[in-house]
Amino acid sequence: MQTTIQSILRKLSDKSVMKRREALRELNDYLHHPEAYLLRIALHYVAEHDPAHTIRNLARQAFYKIGNPPSYEGSWEKTYL
Repeated sequence: MQTTIQSILRKLSDKSVMKRREALRELNDYLHHPEAYLLRIALHYVAEHDPAHTIRNLARQAFYKIGNPPSYEGSWEKTYL
């Protein structure tokens, strides 16, 4: 499980938009898993800071699918540090 999460996180931080998009598709299957807290944190970061508008929208949609929309009150750094 952890190796799968690590590979998804690597794809999520890739320069290629297509790789990041593929990572978001894979990520949807693991968001409900208890060990996927790093994926949820990374997804929240991508939803706010990714330079590609399409990727930001896909990340926000993933949050709505799990029933936990991202809150935009405050910054990412204040929430998770």
